[in-house]
Amino acid sequence: SGVDGTGGMVGILSDSYDHQGGAAGDVASGDLPSGVQVLDDSANCGDFIFWAPCPDEGRGMAQIVHDVAPGANLAFHTAFNGFASFANGIVDLAVAGARVIVDDVIYLGEPMFMDGVIAQAVDQVKGMGVSYFSASGNSARDSYQHAYVNSGEQLYIDIGGVSYPAGFMHDFDSGPGKDTMQAHTIPAGQCAIFSVQWDSPFGSAAAGTGTRNDLDVWLIDASGSWIVAYDAHENIPTGEPVEIMQFCNDGFYVPTDPPVFNLVIALWEGTAPGLMKTVLFGSASIDEYDTNSSTTYGHANADGAEAVGAAYFMATPEFGTTPAQLEAFSSAGGTPILFATDGTPLPAPVVRMKPGIVAPDGVNTTFFYPTSDRNGDGLPDFSGTSAAAPHAAGVAALMLEKNPLATPDAVRAALESTALDMMAAGF
Repeated sequence: SGVDGTGGMVGILSDSYDHQGGAAGDVASGDLPSGVQVLDDSANCGDFIFWAPCPDEGRGMAQIVHDVAPGANLAFHTAFNGFASFANGIVDLAVAGARVIVDDVIYLGEPMFMDGVIAQAVDQVKGMGVSYFSASGNSARDSYQHAYVNSGEQLYIDIGGVSYPAGFMHDFDSGPGKDTMQAHTIPAGQCAIFSVQWDSPFGSAAAGTGTRNDLDVWLIDASGSWIVAYDAHENIPTGEPVEIMQFCNDGFYVPTDPPVFNLVIALWEGTAPGLMKTVLFGSASIDEYDTNSSTTYGHANADGAEAVGAAYFMATPEFGTTPAQLEAFSSAGGTPILFATDGTPLPAPVVRMKPGIVAPDGVNTTFFYPTSDRNGDGLPDFSGTSAAAPHAAGVAALMLEKNPLATPDAVRAALESTALDMMAAGF
């Protein structure tokens, strides 16, 4: 009590801050402080051809921080201009004076099994005395994780009436049977993105520090005969062990009912991975061989980050629910770190306990998610771990006003040790 964050600065990284032109009105209404320091708001949320404004999720986050710590100064930097820009933005916010930084962005190609450039920037600013908070993600446990098992069956692709080999398919069936396809439901009008990685380092192919094997991913219709999406780029020349495949069931393809599609993972070149992992994003489900594995990865899994899960604010003890209930979509941690930042294997896997805390979501903003009104008060509600993380950042700003000498480790320890136990929260 008696603190409002005065004297501190919270830095925010997201898509955009004022592409929609509402920031001045938010300042006038008191929903944002005056003088928000905007370091970079240049994000493009269109495509490679057409520029389009972003929806200002960063401004929604800023409103939440301001509600929790109204005396704190705010700064913003977009995280939507690529890996290097994101990493530089983290450092730039720290240099600008932010003692607390929060983000809600993940690049799907961030390394799962080692700390990439963004994660390294998080650790760098922690060393500068910054408490860093990151949204854990909204993929629940929609992840398949397993060693590659060679089915002995070659995938063949028909091109112009000629069948070409495309690698030996992974066997999803861990029992005595064999199944080279993993069923997923992707409802009509919905999209799914598969981020697939394996236990090889990200690095330079020219220097020989990157991956030396190559997996490809394919999505096949329910009949098992038509490829509807794939990612089969050459991994060894890029040095990056990642495939990202997107499919939208948007009417171009008329599926069976239910709309089931089959994932195929094939080893194209190199040795068989000892561990591979698929994280599913979007409105889709894993229908078989689901290992219910971790989905928090990338910089939210950095040692220096406090990853934040989400609980709907009305499903907490303050509103009569004990213990607080985790949002069903809130991502689980446990993704192992297998490589040092230079790509050399670690002596043993490092599993970091993420998320460390849970914070509320489903709260009001002046504009964000205009069609969402979960509590029926007539105002738009902001849900997801993107809304939870800035709540935690705001609390950290209050803590630092009370004790300006507190280190990031001390802030994290205090938050974790005083948080209400959620018992079997599903992490």
